[in-house]
Amino acid sequence: MFVVSTLVLLFASAICSLKHPVQLFSYRFTPIVTISCNLDSLGLLFSLLASWLWLFTLVYSHGYMRHEENTRRYLGFLLLSLAVTNGIALAGNLVTLFFFYEALTLTTYPLVIHRQTPEAMRAGIVYLAYNLIGATFVLLGIATLASQLQCIDFVPGGIIPADTFTPQGLLRLFSLLCIGFGVKSAVIPLHHWLPTAMVAPTPVSALLHAVAVVNAGVFGLFRTLGYVFGSGILNDSGLGQLLSWPMIITIVLGSIWAFRQDDLKRRLAYSTISQLAYMGLGASLLTPSGHTAALLHFFNHALLKITLFFCAGNLADGSGKTKVSELAGVGFRQPGTLAAFSVAVLGMIGLPPVNGFLSKWYLALGALEAGRPSVAGIVLLSALLNAGYFLPIVLSAFSQRPSEPTPLAEPPASMLLTTLILGTACVIFFIWPRLPLFLSG
Repeated sequence: MFVVSTLVLLFASAICSLKHPVQLFSYRFTPIVTISCNLDSLGLLFSLLASWLWLFTLVYSHGYMRHEENTRRYLGFLLLSLAVTNGIALAGNLVTLFFFYEALTLTTYPLVIHRQTPEAMRAGIVYLAYNLIGATFVLLGIATLASQLQCIDFVPGGIIPADTFTPQGLLRLFSLLCIGFGVKSAVIPLHHWLPTAMVAPTPVSALLHAVAVVNAGVFGLFRTLGYVFGSGILNDSGLGQLLSWPMIITIVLGSIWAFRQDDLKRRLAYSTISQLAYMGLGASLLTPSGHTAALLHFFNHALLKITLFFCAGNLADGSGKTKVSELAGVGFRQPGTLAAFSVAVLGMIGLPPVNGFLSKWYLALGALEAGRPSVAGIVLLSALLNAGYFLPIVLSAFSQRPSEPTPLAEPPASMLLTTLILGTACVIFFIWPRLPLFLSG
């Protein structure tokens, strides 16, 4: 199924390279309420990324879930959430995007509460509450837009005529949609659900942080900025610059809070909060390099973060280590896992030869193009903060060599191989970054 769908999407990329979306399905209930699925370059990037990383998650789950209960239910909702994520990628208008956006919340909720412990059930309530509140804001935004326009299909460059809204009305619409999509994007202070959801099994954490939920939120922001408002209105109204400030705050605070987390998965969660804001910041700059940075980091962060979460799962499975303070010397027991972890850490910091370097390079260029050198300084500060909470883990893991030979404690092959392949991919896409840029147009 994955191979066939991927081949179909790759074939479709030739069509999308013409810059014209292809309509796949459309059913009109009313002029506004229309379910429409189109394939364009941005949707193709998200769909291919989700499909391939889901495949790796399934293979990884084969080893990780061997001691878990209710694996059939887990796999069923895992595949169902893939279908819904592809629906988000192919949505041709805000109504369709909203429908699949909410379906994603409902299909991932059973994954969050999979272990059904009291802690998991509390996390599930927080997860539902935040995401349903976010959905309410999106719905209000759609209603506001529909009250003024006859059609809310996505159009490159935006669909809002210049004189449709007053400045106050434009700000209200922009705030509703950005807050709504900002919940799944974990923009501070809308982020609390994300670290709370770390009680889920590691493949689910990887799914939430790298592929499905958070990327769906960022994807919604991309559609809002580029296909509803357009750079002209965002630039003239100053809304693009307004959006950049919560993104900057999220980048800095997410990194600072990551220092305080001893639980490895929670440290990765706060890293995710910070890194997602790079994408929104790049898009808000309204420059060619900023646009490139946003799309590259959308792709690159998914690879880097799923690698890091798989490494965290490997450490818990092989050595029983879940705390940062417990990882001294673990690199000698799990060298393959720590090698992949080290590669992904370099990418998160933004160092070559790993793909994360390219995202941050273009983001700094985009800031300079926008005449905002202070934003480039924030990118550098964030890189230093990332190094501060990631590099000590790597150094500690290889700092205390055992006095006696220690048996390896790597996890099953399905877990280790997927981790190593993804870690290698992070280097490959530094050398060959054209694929995500081609797919995204």
